Amino acid sequence: MKLKYDVKNCKNPVIPLLGMPGVKLSKTSLRENLTCSEIQYETLSMLIDRFEPDGIFPLMDLTVEVEALGLKIDFPRNGHPAVSSHPIKNKEDLIALKRNWIGISGRMNIFSKLIEKMAKNYSLLKGAYVIGPFSMAGELMGAQDIALNVMLNPKLVMECIDFSLQIISDYARTLFNAGADTIAVLEPLAVILSPKQYKEFSLKPFKKLLSRLDDRSLILHICGNTNHLVELMCDSGAAGFSLDSDVNFKELKKIIPEDIVLIGNLAPVDVFLHSTPDEVARATHKLVDEMKDAKNFILSSGCDIPMETPLTNIDAFMKAARKTSKRMILEV
Repeated sequence: MKLKYDVKNCKNPVIPLLGMPGVKLSKTSLRENLTCSEIQYETLSMLIDRFEPDGIFPLMDLTVEVEALGLKIDFPRNGHPAVSSHPIKNKEDLIALKRNWIGISGRMNIFSKLIEKMAKNYSLLKGAYVIGPFSMAGELMGAQDIALNVMLNPKLVMECIDFSLQIISDYARTLFNAGADTIAVLEPLAVILSPKQYKEFSLKPFKKLLSRLDDRSLILHICGNTNHLVELMCDSGAAGFSLDSDVNFKELKKIIPEDIVLIGNLAPVDVFLHSTPDEVARATHKLVDEMKDAKNFILSSGCDIPMETPLTNIDAFMKAARKTSKRMILEV
C-alpha cells in the first residue's frame, strides 16, 4: 500500500520529524514522554497546534523493542535512551534470549496507546516507528560485533535478524491496529553495509516484514549517506524513503520511481539546530525549489529534529514551507 495525497491545491505536504523539540512546549522531560502515553500525547498535541504539520510521528526511540526482551536501558532525563549491554555473543545466548519474548509488553503498550488516542482525535496523517531488523540485531549483538559477524559469522547474524523480525512484526501489527496510517522502519545501522551485504541483511528482511504486514504502508528510514544503497532500496516495496541530508534529493529524484515518496531532507543539526530563522527559511526555499517538479516529495527534516532546536527555527521552516504549498490531505 502506498502513501497518496491530494495534489490539486498544493505541491507537497510538510511533515517535519518534530517530536523531540516538543518537550519545550509541554515543559516535560524526554524520559517522561517516552514512558507515559498521556504526557507524549499532550506534547504531540501542542506541536500540532503550534506548527500545523500535515502529519505527525511520535518521539523517536530505538530501544522499545529490545527493552521488551529484558535488556537494560540507560535512560537519562533528557538524553536518548541507550542499551547498556549487548547480550548476544553466540547461538546459545540467542536461544536464551528468545525465552524472554512474551508478546507485546513494556513500553510497546505506551506507544500503541498513544497511537490509539492520536487516531481517535486527529485527522492528519499519523505515523509510528519501529526499529529495523538489522538495527535491532545490532542492538542485541553490539554495532561493532555485528559489523564483524556479517563477514565472520553471517549465520548467527541472520538468526538474530529472524528473531528480531518476529518481534518487530508483532509490534508493527499492534501499531497499525491502534490506528497508525504508516510506520517508519528505522534502519540506521544499515548504512555501514556494502550493497551486497545490504541486500542480504537488511533489504530481504524488510521485504519479509512488509509481507508479514500484508503490504501495509511502510517508510524506510536510513540515516547518513545512503547513496550506495538507494538503488537497491527501490526494490524494497517501501511506500517512501526518509533520507538524511547527506543525500542530494535533486539528483535522487531522477532515479526514484514516482510511486515511492521521498521524505526529507533538511539537515537536523546544521539547518534546524544551528541556523538562524532566516537561514532556515532560505534552506527550505532552496529545497522546495529543487523539488518543484517532483510529484513524490514530502518536505521534512532528514532525521529527528534535535530537542534543543529553537522553536523559532521550526516556525521559520513551516512559514517558508507554507509559502510554496498549501495544507493538504494525505491518504494511505
